Amino acid sequence: MEKMAHGFQRMGRAAGKGFYDYDFDTPELWSGLKVFERKARKIAQDDIQDRLLYAALICALGQHEGADADAAKSGQIPANQAQAVARIEAIGQAVFEARCNQLAESFGPRFAVTIAR
Repeated sequence: MEKMAHGFQRMGRAAGKGFYDYDFDTPELWSGLKVFERKARKIAQDDIQDRLLYAALICALGQHEGADADAAKSGQIPANQAQAVARIEAIGQAVFEARCNQLAESFGPRFAVTIAR
């Protein structure tokens, strides 16, 4: 709102300029709104699934906060550290760590993990 009012001098309907241009019989969306659009980022289905699962596994291991208790109740993600360890063993520890590194590179450090051997 600050940027609209002060940056673009779009003070609203009373001023004749806001989100709409009121110069016409029918108000039309102001074309300058395009500056506020965010570019969509396509994320592969596998990345979405792995981000959800791996974030839950990392949280259950106690390395990051934020595990979702409701999601854990579904049985799809581990509710505690023992279940997380069992799931990681099923995936394979080396595979899990490698995928965590890939996710960390693409989506940020919250996917970084260190597993004691």
